[in-house]
Amino acid sequence: MTSRKLQTKFDRPILFRTCDRYVYESTLATGSIWMRSSHYYQNIEDQTRQDRSEGVNTTQTLVPLHFAPDFAQHISIEGPGTIGQEIIPHYIASMHGINITEDLRHKFGGYTLGIVCIADLAAEILYQSSKVLAVSSYRFGQVAYQRTALTQSFAPAGSALQLTGTPSVYIKSINTDVLRKDPVEPFISQDEWRIAVFPSSYINNDWSEPLKINVDPKHFYRYLERDY
Repeated sequence: MTSRKLQTKFDRPILFRTCDRYVYESTLATGSIWMRSSHYYQNIEDQTRQDRSEGVNTTQTLVPLHFAPDFAQHISIEGPGTIGQEIIPHYIASMHGINITEDLRHKFGGYTLGIVCIADLAAEILYQSSKVLAVSSYRFGQVAYQRTALTQSFAPAGSALQLTGTPSVYIKSINTDVLRKDPVEPFISQDEWRIAVFPSSYINNDWSEPLKINVDPKHFYRYLERDY
């Protein structure tokens, strides 16, 4: 394993991106990044990792919810199932911090490049993405593994449940965030960071097609290389 010195900007998080050798060399040489859609990751997680919370903010009603008796009938909700809301479609570039096991790093490909500054990289990803498709906003930061809260609302948009009554009352997630995921093992122990961009629609309306962009290779540096 070849080790290089850290080149992260001061006062910025020390972050890495682990991949196979081909992607590693391509990113370092040309700044190539393939961003994948939230629906792509949902499909992968559902099939391979049994993590069905990708791209969805949810909560569990472990404390029973008893709704006001002015509805047509008394309604209570309790149990380990989840209630939540899907985040609007977005593309993701995923990174990790130093809290990653060597075994997991090798499963990701074993070639780990460093990120000089996530804020600078996120800004250029936004710029380069906006040249390919219409982008409304972006977010970057560390993924928090926690559930979200619920709220009662008269607005139906984004609601998970509709209760009886006049007017109808809806139950929905509040403070949904692309940088939040359910606390599911073993993912809760991961030190994951993300850059997300929010397009008006996916490329060719196809969630499986990656968003391919190139940024300045100076955002990255060599760090750990797998020896075979």
